[in-house]
Amino acid sequence: MANFYTQFIDEKMKVLSQGSYVLDIGGGERFQKWLAKYKELFTHCRYETMDYDVNSGANVIGDIHNIPLDDNSVDSIICHCVLEHVRDPIRAVEELLRILKSGGHVFVHVPSIYPYHARKGHYPDYWRFFDETLEMLFKDFSHIEMVKRGGYFKALFFFIPFQHRLRWVLDPLAQSLDTLFRTERRTTTSGYYLFATK
Repeated sequence: MANFYTQFIDEKMKVLSQGSYVLDIGGGERFQKWLAKYKELFTHCRYETMDYDVNSGANVIGDIHNIPLDDNSVDSIICHCVLEHVRDPIRAVEELLRILKSGGHVFVHVPSIYPYHARKGHYPDYWRFFDETLEMLFKDFSHIEMVKRGGYFKALFFFIPFQHRLRWVLDPLAQSLDTLFRTERRTTTSGYYLFATK
């Protein structure tokens, strides 16, 4: 059973792949985890990853607060599960805007009601986000679209012990319950997907 945010991701990956230079910030090795299914979309373009960790396998090593790329140099940016880990998300988003070409796009995922997930010795976990937070952060972009990653039950199920081993049953159950009770109309969600245009 398809869900709206999955359709949103599929649609936006197709748009991002039309750029000639795509930067995956925080990506480490290319096309890890959820991005693997979209690899073929990006075969025709320059697709690079950026990370602060020299051992990550990234093409570009740098800090999101001071990205080592020129102004207006990137067509598309993927920034998935990164902004909650950075010291200054306002500064980070300013950098995304700076390096994007006019008319360029950024695709972002951030958590909202979601468990603490720092990795000691590698990255901290500072922030959680809501609609108003994202509207403020991306206010200088010409257009933004946001969708929630599920509703109340999707968020709740992330707090069940060993949930990562039970996703095969919890995800469809959460989707059914969120649809039945129309919880996505409320503010509680596990996270947001955002697509912004410069």
